[in-house]
Amino acid sequence: MNRKFDIILFGATGFTGKLVAEYLSKHANTENISWAIAGRDTEKLIAVSNTLSENKPAIITADINDVISLRNMVSQTKILMNTVGPFNIYGKDVVTSCIESGTHYLDITGEPSFVADLYNNHFQSAAGYKACIVNCCGFDSIPADFAAWLTAKKLPLHEPKALKGYIRTNATFSGGTLTTAVQALHMEVKKESIKTKIRRHPDAPKIPLKVHFSKDINGWAIPMPVVDPHIVKRSAYRLPGDYGEAVSYGQFFVRSSFSKVLKTVVPIVMASFLVRFKGFRDRLYKKFKPGTGPNEERRANTKFEAICVGTSTTSSARTVISGGDPGYNETAKMFSQSAFTLLDKIKNNTINYGVLTPVEAFGEELVHRLRREGIRIE
Repeated sequence: MNRKFDIILFGATGFTGKLVAEYLSKHANTENISWAIAGRDTEKLIAVSNTLSENKPAIITADINDVISLRNMVSQTKILMNTVGPFNIYGKDVVTSCIESGTHYLDITGEPSFVADLYNNHFQSAAGYKACIVNCCGFDSIPADFAAWLTAKKLPLHEPKALKGYIRTNATFSGGTLTTAVQALHMEVKKESIKTKIRRHPDAPKIPLKVHFSKDINGWAIPMPVVDPHIVKRSAYRLPGDYGEAVSYGQFFVRSSFSKVLKTVVPIVMASFLVRFKGFRDRLYKKFKPGTGPNEERRANTKFEAICVGTSTTSSARTVISGGDPGYNETAKMFSQSAFTLLDKIKNNTINYGVLTPVEAFGEELVHRLRREGIRIE
């Protein structure tokens, strides 16, 4: 693949985009990459570039509403890293442009419907154009996907497996992330959300998705409507040589006390009702504006832990992945290292094509990179 750039970061002026740009800038020499940042506002892109102390990127103007500009952008790069959300609204033309240009695509979406739509409807075209399309290359869903995969590989291959994922974090979120969450919740409430087409194996153990006290993590477990289970189940379906055939997965958010359970669940239940009303959604959009988010001090005091506990007929296993601020600092790291891993695979001609999960696309190579960058994987 002969392209002008190895990586173009689209959406570099957003809150997360700026952090990714900073990370890429610091690692561009070590990874020996040529890169650019892209968006619709040239002045804002220049401002982002001016904040970078080293390895300043080229600047490309591209507008999400101008398909010709999108095609021009993606045709110049081997990999497009996309941070422009909500992806259900702004992502489809970007992905289509990448597929038709044979450009590899990574994003940090957390929207189940967007992810399911790409897998259900675009896998064959991506494979045909030799494009590698990978969603959820940040905190959604690399910790959960890799924790489940590494746990499954510790269990006997041909035994049915129950994998339970637990997420523990004290993170807060940016305006863009909350805007995306509101959009996704609204689609779910209106029953417009698209589901991934994967059949459950009849021998797969059942995992009750209810609030309960879990001895696995000595805390309260709350099932959450997030994208991670969609990704993990797809990885298991696509990689039976690692997971076996009869695999189930359930994911829970961890709280230390029942009072904290109530503080988590009650607002979600209320939002699920109120999100039906446009006035409520508009108020949230005004309060949590895209481009805003936790400051550097807050992010420095934030951490996460993704635990997967697996049981089979005769055995049990556990994997823990942990690190710092998950939504932003560590997402920038995971996202960028995913791109670097994909570049390695392009050079080594070991890349797979289609709409893939992070585990399916990056495997052990990304595990080694993340460990080297300080993310603990045990």
